[in-house]
Amino acid sequence: MADVTAVRWESLRRRRTPHDFIVEPVEKDFTDCQLGIEADGRLHLLVAVALDPPSLPPDLQSIEVRVVENERTWLDVSALSHHEDLFTMLVNKILYAIRVERRDPATSVEATIDELRAALRPVAQELGVGEQVGLFGELWILSNVLIPSIGARACHLWSGPLGEQHDFVGDAVHIEVKTTAKADEKHEISRLDQLRAPAGKRLLIASVLLERSIGGAATITTLVNEIIVKLGTDGRAIDVFEAKLKNIGWHDGLRQTGSLLRFNLRDAHVFAVEGTFPRLPDDYVPPRGVTGIRYTIDVAARSFLSATEVEAILQSM
Repeated sequence: MADVTAVRWESLRRRRTPHDFIVEPVEKDFTDCQLGIEADGRLHLLVAVALDPPSLPPDLQSIEVRVVENERTWLDVSALSHHEDLFTMLVNKILYAIRVERRDPATSVEATIDELRAALRPVAQELGVGEQVGLFGELWILSNVLIPSIGARACHLWSGPLGEQHDFVGDAVHIEVKTTAKADEKHEISRLDQLRAPAGKRLLIASVLLERSIGGAATITTLVNEIIVKLGTDGRAIDVFEAKLKNIGWHDGLRQTGSLLRFNLRDAHVFAVEGTFPRLPDDYVPPRGVTGIRYTIDVAARSFLSATEVEAILQSM
C-alpha cells in the first residue's frame, strides 16, 4: 500500500475546476476509500461504510467528519488545505488501519481521530506532593475500609474531590480522612467545621500514616487499579469513581510519570470524633474579621475504633 503524499494532492489540484469536486480512488483496485478536493481547496478522504455510524467524532479544529449518501454511504473526513501535512498523516493512518490491519472502516476513522485529539491535548498538570499524599489516603480508605464494608456504593459517597465539608458523606455517617507522611501522628485541620459532625450524624476521622520511599510498595496508580478491580462489573460505580478522579486532577498521563510518589503504609486508624477528641468546640465562633483557621491535632494517644466497630458504624452510611 503506497502512502498518500503531497504529490498526490497536487495532482488532484491540477485537475480541479471552479465548480467540480474532484474524486478518485486511493488505489485503482480499491474503491472503498477515495481522495477528493473541492474547488476551494478543501481536502477529503471518503471511506465507504456499510451503515451510518451511531455517532461521529467531534470536529477537531478544521478536521471534520460527515456522512455522505451518494449511491453508497461514506464517511467524509475533510480538512482545510493549509492543514495538508497534518491531514495527510491522518489519512495514511486511517488507510493503514483499514488496508493493513483490516479494521472496521468506521472504527478506523473514529479511533485515529481520537488518537490525534489525545496527542494534541494540552498536558495536564502533575499532582504536587501534598495532593498525592492526601489522595493516596482517601483512596486507601476507600479500597480497604469502605468498599469491603458497604461495597461499590462507597464510590458514590466519596465527596473529597467535590470540595465538600468531609471526604465521605453518608446518610448517617461522615468520614474525614487525614493523611501524613511525617514521622509523628499529627494532622492539620484546615477548616473551622472540618471536625464538626452535621446534626443527627456521626463523624469519624481516618488517620493514615505513610512512609515515602523510592522502594515503596504502592502509588496512586496501584490504588486506582486495585479499586477498579474491586468494583468488578459495576460500570456505574466505575464511571463515578473515574469522574471524581478527574475532578481531583488525576489523568491517565500520570500512570507512568516519574513524578508519582511511592509509599509504604505505616499505620491507619479510625477515630470517633466525639467526647474529648481534640478539636475546637462546636459553638466556637472566631473573632470578627478572622476568615480562616488552621490548627494541628495529635492522635498518638487517642483510643481508636476496632475494625469490627468501624464496620458496624459504616453499615448505617
